[in-house]
Amino acid sequence: MIEFEGQIWAAQDNDEVHFICTTKRIKNKIQVLNEKGRDTRLSEDKLLWQHPNIAQNADDWQEKLRKIQATVKSLHDDIDISLLWETALELEISEISELADLYFGKEITTEHFVALWEILAESRLYFKRKRQNWEPRTAKQVEELKTQQAREFARIKAEALAHDWLQKMTKFPVPPVLNLAPENSEPFQIIDVPKDIIPFIERLECWLRGDTDKYLENLVNRAASTVKLNPRDFVFEVLQKIGRLPTHADRDVIVAGLKPEFSSSVNEFAQTVEPWQPAETQNITELLFSIDDDETREVDDALAIERDGLLWKITIAIADPASVIHNNDILDREAMRRGTTVYLPTQTVLMLPERISCDVASLSVGHVRSSLVIRVWMDEGEIKKSSISREAIRVLRRLNYSEADKLIKEGEEDTARYLRELSTCAKHLSAHRIKEGAFSLQRPEYKISLKEGNITVTIIDKESPSRLLIAEMMILANHIAAKYAYRHQVPIIYRVQDHPLEPISKEMLADPLSFYKIRKFLGRSSLSLQPGGHSGLGLSMYTQLTSPLRRFADLVMQRQLMAHLVQEELPYSKDNLFKVLETAERTARESRSIENEAKKRLLMQYLKQFWGNKPVEILAINEVKGGYKVEMQPWGIEAYLATSSYLENGQKVEAVIDKIRVKAGSVRLKLS
Repeated sequence: MIEFEGQIWAAQDNDEVHFICTTKRIKNKIQVLNEKGRDTRLSEDKLLWQHPNIAQNADDWQEKLRKIQATVKSLHDDIDISLLWETALELEISEISELADLYFGKEITTEHFVALWEILAESRLYFKRKRQNWEPRTAKQVEELKTQQAREFARIKAEALAHDWLQKMTKFPVPPVLNLAPENSEPFQIIDVPKDIIPFIERLECWLRGDTDKYLENLVNRAASTVKLNPRDFVFEVLQKIGRLPTHADRDVIVAGLKPEFSSSVNEFAQTVEPWQPAETQNITELLFSIDDDETREVDDALAIERDGLLWKITIAIADPASVIHNNDILDREAMRRGTTVYLPTQTVLMLPERISCDVASLSVGHVRSSLVIRVWMDEGEIKKSSISREAIRVLRRLNYSEADKLIKEGEEDTARYLRELSTCAKHLSAHRIKEGAFSLQRPEYKISLKEGNITVTIIDKESPSRLLIAEMMILANHIAAKYAYRHQVPIIYRVQDHPLEPISKEMLADPLSFYKIRKFLGRSSLSLQPGGHSGLGLSMYTQLTSPLRRFADLVMQRQLMAHLVQEELPYSKDNLFKVLETAERTARESRSIENEAKKRLLMQYLKQFWGNKPVEILAINEVKGGYKVEMQPWGIEAYLATSSYLENGQKVEAVIDKIRVKAGSVRLKLS
């Protein structure tokens, strides 16, 4: 016969009490069946009150348990805990047996004890447990807990209300760019907001401005996922739907948390900055020209070229904002926080206040400016010697890329001749780097802008002679700066790239899919305090300091080098350099992502609204389920082609747009 003791007990489990049925005893442990009929063990000190009934077996235990629990439940309704608390507090009673006797005042059963314990544990407002006793709280403690519970109840109610309201907001779609909504679309209407949801809306606004609110963030994430939107995009749209943001609000700026305007303290400080002035006896170096896009206001560099005997002497001047911005001053801290200038289709968010980056430190035509001047003497791509100095310079002329290209092609004036000479030198430099293993993965590139409701898309000519010239001169300047720092033991951050996993051949570069095939072979890029080769550029060492008005990392490198040139104490130790650069690089990566997403979203809107059924040339990248991953020409954006037709990878065909999801930045195509 199987042993079955059958005693029924109320056993304690922290604040809770459960009924158990003993089956056998093993030393100081008891084998029991719990309320679910499962075998378990517990120690004897957990047993509180024995019930008079005895269970004959497991089935009998479950039957008796149902009757006992029904009795306990019926007793719950008879217990007035606030009345019990008032009396217990007055009599200073805390033992459970005394509390039961006080309240029930008659024969006390196990069911009475358990019912009372459960009510005390469930409420926790009037009593607190100490081991197996329940002490009445003071009147002050009860009032404080009531206030806390009221607040918690209000919070739960408000959050439930917020959750339901957010879900409701997902039912009202908003065009990606409100002021570009098609003429035949329904007019945008502001949705009324209940008064009790306004505090939550104010939390949404604070969160979008950068405040931390973990619960709100979780709530928003869930709602945003139902409409397949980025959480910040979702909140932006919600605030537009209810009129808390105007229809012309800049989505990319607000969603990214960018701040086009500078604080009053930063602007006030910038207004006190005086332009750098050379010494009375200092010579002024004249630079022939700068070359930039039309809309560029932060002019970082300028160039000159002349013959020096049998050699070409190239002069590259780089803006010197460090001459007016000092390490850790308010402008420097703001530049570090921003990290880089962000170029959006709607506006440019500057790294430095306009007075500094577009005026006082910019290499504007006709103004004397402090500059880091790099000179290189070369003969057909071979560098014979170089020098770096801080000088006063003045730029004589500003050109845009179109003007420079036209002068290179057909100009007859002196500027055209200088441009052609620089272009020839740039070609020699490029050829020399390619001989050393350099390679370029040319990608299609476009510029897109939105002004007064008009979208303008411009394809950048990657073969533009003046663009190639500028790119090569900046690479040269950065290479010379790295060599100077190494030779003079000036701590800077070098940009290093390991050799590719496989040699990059001309045939690989000529492949239409070169970018997609070669990038998986590229060596790892890294920042280093020690010089190392940069395989992609074909150079023995490389740093970056040619855009100090728009990239904080470049400003830091330039400031370090300039301090050595003028024999001042170096502003950064090796450890500081890495800390500063890691922050700046992270911010720069985030900014590039913001720029790319903004460009792509607006291009999607442009294609959806204006392209219609016009054919698009596409490049097949690889086969995927139901079709192909393709690249749309001439913009270089990836899309999905739905087709059962067979295409060779690298094959070019024509397609038409089938569907565009502007907010997601995705395009589905079909063969034309």
